[in-house]
Amino acid sequence: MNKLRTDAGVYGDIVDKVLREVAAVFESATDNLEIYTSGTTNIFKYPEISDREKASQLVDAFEEKDKLKEMLAKVCDDDKDGIKVYIGNEVPVSDMRDLSVVTANYEIGEGLRGTIGIVGPKRMDYEKVLKTVKTVMASLDEQFKNDE
Repeated sequence: MNKLRTDAGVYGDIVDKVLREVAAVFESATDNLEIYTSGTTNIFKYPEISDREKASQLVDAFEEKDKLKEMLAKVCDDDKDGIKVYIGNEVPVSDMRDLSVVTANYEIGEGLRGTIGIVGPKRMDYEKVLKTVKTVMASLDEQFKNDE
């Protein structure tokens, strides 16, 4: 951003003001981000999470919405649409690196965006999970097309 300000020369003050406004818009967009979780306790059925410390870290990761927002921001930056699979160290949130995360970004209508995510053990049935995510995305797409 500093290079942009320098290159702007005499318009530097205007560019600076615009950049501050853009930054405020992006900040408010993440503040308004709504996160819904379901089935969180199912993860504790897997032996990978039987360690009390790992379980505690995972609960914290799900409860701290900022960590989920951080992950979603990284995931949304990766690809506008499509399904992504993160396994182990690829997972954007360090407390979840013993797991796998499957996400799908979608856009409906004018600017309504969302992300579907499934968290599970590294040994999860990826074929089943991918099929489920595709089904949910198709259902959302159909639902919103009918609402228009």
